[in-house]
Amino acid sequence: MSNGQLLRWMFQFLSPVRKLTATAAAFVAIGVAIEVLLPRQMGNVLDIIGKLSYSAEKASEGFWTWLFSPSAAGIPLAVLSVVGLVTLSAFISYLRQVATMRFSMGMVYYLRESVYNKLQHVGFSFHDAISTGQLINRALSDLNNVRFFLQTCCLTILEIILIVGGFIILLLTRQPWVALLALIPLPLWTWYILRFSRIAQPAAKAVMEAGDRNVQLITENIAGVHVVKAFATEKAEIQKYAQNCDDFFAKVRQRIRIFANFNPIIRSIAIASQLTLTAFTAIMIIYGKMTAGDFLVVNWAMGAILGRLQQVAPINEQYQNAVVSARRLHEILTAELAVKESPDARELPPGRGAVTFRNVTFGYEAGKPVLHDISFSVPAGKMVAIVGPTGSGKSTLVSLISRFYDPQEGQILIDGVDIRELKIQSLRSQVTYVFQETFLFSDTVANNIAYGNPNASPGDIEIAARLAQAHDFIEELPHGYQTILAERGSSL
Repeated sequence: MSNGQLLRWMFQFLSPVRKLTATAAAFVAIGVAIEVLLPRQMGNVLDIIGKLSYSAEKASEGFWTWLFSPSAAGIPLAVLSVVGLVTLSAFISYLRQVATMRFSMGMVYYLRESVYNKLQHVGFSFHDAISTGQLINRALSDLNNVRFFLQTCCLTILEIILIVGGFIILLLTRQPWVALLALIPLPLWTWYILRFSRIAQPAAKAVMEAGDRNVQLITENIAGVHVVKAFATEKAEIQKYAQNCDDFFAKVRQRIRIFANFNPIIRSIAIASQLTLTAFTAIMIIYGKMTAGDFLVVNWAMGAILGRLQQVAPINEQYQNAVVSARRLHEILTAELAVKESPDARELPPGRGAVTFRNVTFGYEAGKPVLHDISFSVPAGKMVAIVGPTGSGKSTLVSLISRFYDPQEGQILIDGVDIRELKIQSLRSQVTYVFQETFLFSDTVANNIAYGNPNASPGDIEIAARLAQAHDFIEELPHGYQTILAERGSSL
């Protein structure tokens, strides 16, 4: 996908929170309007003061008496309008912050829900191709990169556009030539940012990939801590992780160098522009072409415009990270289901469970079959042992019955029905599969036993435990069937 297509794809995540987005954007617009009006009113106050004089004769009346006299008309009202705008600005700022946080957290909720939901439904082949560490990093770091950028794009960029547009209009109403001069830095910034993007994205991608490997190493070592200790390979694992950290650090430094060159140039353009405009307005005041109020408005406006435009640097960094992260999230959220359910799929009809393989060929990679033209039948109620060396396809053969994968050729039937004609949920709820590696959740013993059937009664759970010859030792646990197991059952 192109960067433009990725941007359009990212904006789809705003759909569930569009009302919150609109509310936060409305507060941004109101806040900007107040920010533009404030220097205008301040300039008016200076202009009014500039036209008045406070002589020694009037001093005898007292300053406050003179301030509210007809000769100083306009000053109190102008000052009160400034105070009112400042107070209103603080209140709107509070409402904007609350609305922004609600919008941001709502978007996070839907993003995480989408990623988690997809990870639950993609097939085994997807998890075989992408490691657990990579998936964890994408579901956390990449998701946050996209969220930060969308929040910035919707609110900060909107604020920048409104601030620049608002103050340019304000300058046009007071000093049109100054407004035109204020626009000179924009083409320079646009050209430099486009040029910078070409080198920033590869650097951001390299950092994220190195981060994936870090998370992967940590995840593997925590999960396999018993193996590491059993073979006394702690030093080797520490060295492996240290090498990857060095690689990660080098890539981070490279990205920092790239952005370190970017920020000073953007700031130099801003500072040069403001100094030029300040000198120009000073000359105009000397020649009587501008008032003190105009000078205040121009400098305030240019400070606001150039200050906001300098935010382009961190926004650009967020954009480069978000594009790379969005591409990685897109790989997850648009992954095709390895096993697709037929639109007219039906429930598995009642039967005794006879299994038949007819000319089944399957390979994890195209053109490299693990099983080739396998045919056999297992009558209902019979026990069959499949024997073969490691890697000969025994586990693969059994996993095909539950449609963890679909064969490239042939059919698998249960009680004479092709399993591809059945609803996956119906099929898997009636096939018991004991994995080679036991996995226990951080939950009670009872809930682990009843995982495949949450509605099982305590009596059903006990019967299952007795059949597995586990009831006696479960009873000896501190809380019996209600004992909470540690991660992966390490407390047993």
